[in-house]
Amino acid sequence: MRRIGLGVVLAITMASSTFALPIFSVLATPLREEFSAARWQIGILVTVVTATGAVVSPATGSFADRLAPRHATAATLALAGIGFVSMGMSVGYLMLAAMSILCGVAQAMANPATNRLIMSQVEAGRRGFLTGVKQAGVQAGNFLGGILLPLGAASVLGWRGTISVAALVPLVGLVVLFAITRGSPRAPLGARRERVRVSPAVMRLAFYGGCLGLAVGSLQTYLPSYAHESFGLSTAQGGALVSLFGLTGFITRLTAGPLSERVFGHHRTLAAMAAMTGLAAVLLAVAPAGGWLWPVAVLIGLGPMAWNVVGNLAVMELSPPGAAGRGSGVMMAGFLGGMATGAPIFGAAVDLTGTYRPGWLAVAGLGVVAAWLAGGIREDRVAPVVS
Repeated sequence: MRRIGLGVVLAITMASSTFALPIFSVLATPLREEFSAARWQIGILVTVVTATGAVVSPATGSFADRLAPRHATAATLALAGIGFVSMGMSVGYLMLAAMSILCGVAQAMANPATNRLIMSQVEAGRRGFLTGVKQAGVQAGNFLGGILLPLGAASVLGWRGTISVAALVPLVGLVVLFAITRGSPRAPLGARRERVRVSPAVMRLAFYGGCLGLAVGSLQTYLPSYAHESFGLSTAQGGALVSLFGLTGFITRLTAGPLSERVFGHHRTLAAMAAMTGLAAVLLAVAPAGGWLWPVAVLIGLGPMAWNVVGNLAVMELSPPGAAGRGSGVMMAGFLGGMATGAPIFGAAVDLTGTYRPGWLAVAGLGVVAAWLAGGIREDRVAPVVS
């Protein structure tokens, strides 16, 4: 029961920390009507959350290392809940954008905090499945948000009440968290610690995450448009492509951790995921017919949509003692930075050239670079490097 409760807390924390993104996507129309906002202004809200996460991730990772794992996780859940309530109470667009910064900080804090929680509760070699459950929480949040947010916005709650009610989810997470970690040792707040530098292997993971972030931002944003404009697929079929790689990614997140941990090794698994990213982009660049798009969606779910399960496992094993939170933050800074810039750069390239092919070939190149970076990562533990 304790292990089940831990899985619930991990999934809720990750879903809550990233839930602002489906809020802005699903509720874009009522938000535009409420604040007389243009479409690009809704996009700016997404950028605020993602860019905030990228900028503060290293700092929040270091902060998580200074707290007991349950306190760091509790802080993440509290930030997400306060962010939801604050956004629901926003009286103007600028206030909404400012309050979404809280969600960006929660997103930055989530992986460092939950990785340390896993390390404190589960021995090495048995963390793969729970790490997969943790990361699958993001996809589950997106799925449930797509169903429940429109229903809530159309009810008496309205969009404001719906976002505020969403704060009950991290509250439930807090209750379960303290129930399953009762009696766990506490780290004294403000305790002095040696400053430990991030290991070279973790830095390679951060650059790997940056490459995959650029790729995910491009693939996730523009695959439906490409399918419609180049092959005449309907909006519904484009949505089905997104659903397919989302479902594949959800399943892969649950299974990739144990396979990487016990069978293939993290560096091989990450290299394979990068190769799938590159292959998907090559197929898009040379696809003679729209039928190729469905295998591409599966490849996206197998590779770039699930890599962070293995990346987080690798950070736990490759970080020096006392630096897993900071290492997680540095890795996520790379990924979120790539996510924040990938879609605008790709879109500008399409506008400039009038074709998607150069963009897809660039994504394929990112896959090659990421595979090379993964090849230099090994599972051996690293010695602390103190500055």
